[in-house]
Amino acid sequence: MNILPVLLIIGLWGGEFEAAGRGSAGQATAEQSQIEAFLKEAKIGAVEKGVEVGRGAAWRVTLRDASGTQRGFFKYVNVRRPQVSPISYKYELAAYLLSKLLGVPVIPPVVERDVDGRKGSLQIYLEGCISETERRKAGMPAIADPQALADAFEEMALIEGLTACQHNPNDILIHKDTGRVCRVDFAEAFDPSPELPRAAARAIRCSRRLFAGLKAFDPAAAEAALAPYLNAAEIKGLLARRTLLLDKFKALIKAKGEAAVLFDLIVK
Repeated sequence: MNILPVLLIIGLWGGEFEAAGRGSAGQATAEQSQIEAFLKEAKIGAVEKGVEVGRGAAWRVTLRDASGTQRGFFKYVNVRRPQVSPISYKYELAAYLLSKLLGVPVIPPVVERDVDGRKGSLQIYLEGCISETERRKAGMPAIADPQALADAFEEMALIEGLTACQHNPNDILIHKDTGRVCRVDFAEAFDPSPELPRAAARAIRCSRRLFAGLKAFDPAAAEAALAPYLNAAEIKGLLARRTLLLDKFKALIKAKGEAAVLFDLIVK
């Protein structure tokens, strides 16, 4: 039996977010650790090149171990700032690490690995999902409770703001069984601007788990952890945006009360 799709649906990537538990800063949960180990250690099977559109030119990779097979996406392009039009697999790794530092598991596990002689990022492929673009085109209602979907989108806008990642509904994936919302493709993220993008700047609500992560965030520890993936200006911009978000929601809580600002993200 292939256990990985089961993990993706009923474990960390399924229903009860908080049941997965918050690890200590930068530490993976049990489910993340299992998937990361698979990505690092599974044998590389078929590698499909030239089948994905876009600047990242991702490869589709089939991975195998004793439990079965699972698909992944591999990115190797590494054009980093200060170069013009930056796009890098390093930003994928940084975004995933940041999600662990915050304790907000909205990004599928990704690791650094060599595939066909190239170093890059290898991310698990989420089975049983539909993109937000596809959902809108099909006129599908919210898979879970409409308010739960709206709350997940509000949290996602803040994650996109924190990472300075441009919003793209093609990159927002919704699990068909649970309504769980995830985000992929941060290869062009981490603009060094210290300002929040418009959607995050206008936000007036925040998930309780993200607010807790912003408060517990250790800038010095984060800077050290992210240094292999981001340059000094990118880290400085990230830390500035984190401060803006934290100060914004502290002020809103003081003015309106916690119940009006913070919400628990629930997926059935």
